[in-house]
Amino acid sequence: MGKVNAYMMDVQSFVWDFYNSSGDIDTATGVKTTADVLAKVKEEFGGGMAVDCATQEIAEIEGGYF
Repeated sequence: MGKVNAYMMDVQSFVWDFYNSSGDIDTATGVKTTADVLAKVKEEFGGGMAVDCATQEIAEIEGGYF
């Protein structure tokens, strides 16, 4: 289970790289929408669980649950 948790934390950290501390997308990173962030996640980690984890993290960030 440790490897899965580490993988999920890597994905979450990667997603946060595209957001500022206010929970808004940092357009200086080159992305403008959540779809762009998910595309970057898919490029970096592949589809499947990484995209699911990123989608959940984005929902929490944009929902103000961080």
